[in-house]
Amino acid sequence: MRVTDVKVTPSLGEANRNWTLLKIFTDEGIVGLGEWIPGASVEPLKQILVGRDPRNINALHHDHLWQMQGRGAGVEIALWDLKGKHLGVPMHELLGGKLRDRVRIYCDCHAGAHWTLQEYDRRWEETRSSGDLDPVYETEAYLAAAREVVAEGFTAVKFDLDVANPWKMDRYDRSISRRQHEHIITTIEQLRQTVGPYVDLSIDLHGSFNLADALRVCKDVEHLDLLWLEDPIRWEWGNVDALAKICMQTETPICTGEIFYGAKMFRELLERQACDLLEPDIPNSGGAIEIRRIAELAEMYHMSIAPHYMKSPVTGMAAVHICATIPNFLALEHHSRNIPLWGRMLDIKEPIQQGYVTVPDGPGLGIELDEAEISKALPAGTPLWS
Repeated sequence: MRVTDVKVTPSLGEANRNWTLLKIFTDEGIVGLGEWIPGASVEPLKQILVGRDPRNINALHHDHLWQMQGRGAGVEIALWDLKGKHLGVPMHELLGGKLRDRVRIYCDCHAGAHWTLQEYDRRWEETRSSGDLDPVYETEAYLAAAREVVAEGFTAVKFDLDVANPWKMDRYDRSISRRQHEHIITTIEQLRQTVGPYVDLSIDLHGSFNLADALRVCKDVEHLDLLWLEDPIRWEWGNVDALAKICMQTETPICTGEIFYGAKMFRELLERQACDLLEPDIPNSGGAIEIRRIAELAEMYHMSIAPHYMKSPVTGMAAVHICATIPNFLALEHHSRNIPLWGRMLDIKEPIQQGYVTVPDGPGLGIELDEAEISKALPAGTPLWS
């Protein structure tokens, strides 16, 4: 078997969750489905793949895809899909077999409204001008979102609390004012009351604060039994001392890792016990090969992983296969609840049901695209593949 061509779609999705799908074609008529980076040229990838045997995933990973980071992981997904279809087995079987038939999903609810980079920046500017808190960041907006997702069957939810607010004393300093601190703690307390004691609740701070104030937040929510508090401070490669200090002084579990690429970047983090859970990003961490290495490394330190991703359902379903094979898997993030196309663009409609995704057992990824549905999201006359 040899690769004959590679094609991609225009950008799909919305805001900062744009998706470019990818197909790898072969001389045996088998086509692998994956994902590419929006706006990136596919020509360098064609030079790498055309004429190569797509079944030797290890060689392609180490020779080329490793250097491409997130783009390489989306290509690796297509290679697993190809190999599974060639052998007539699902991706999870190629990874050693599934440990679970369903994969638990946790819903990232963002803040009181779904997050986009443009809206986040706009709200900061408006707040600085008006001196008022945007209604979408009022505590009741968070509670309304929590009620909705719990009613949909999710058993784990996450919210952002580093939002635009009128109480920040200085535009650049990372301190938390007393009024902002009160808003953060009050909102988390009421979220816990709203979702109840048996729904897992996590909070993301995106590394927005300094050590002293972030630690104060961690300690002030210890009684709320969070599943985790994510990135209380900015994690920087080669310096885990500050994060380790927080971990040593709070009972609140600390989670981090979505920005790191490859298993080696997690080593110091684990050796220093600077977190309690890992959140590797499925594509950005290097795809199935690297995610499984990260999970094995975490298991040596008695840690679970809760993978992150912000890509299309193609990457999402590949993530489901991967997570089904990992013993120390906790939950998989879902970022696109507010994008209807996410649930319609596959032959499996609305794959998340009651907070879980059933692991496909068809060959490869076990999914097909609904190309007619996807084409509706493009301007009239725009070709789907090029």
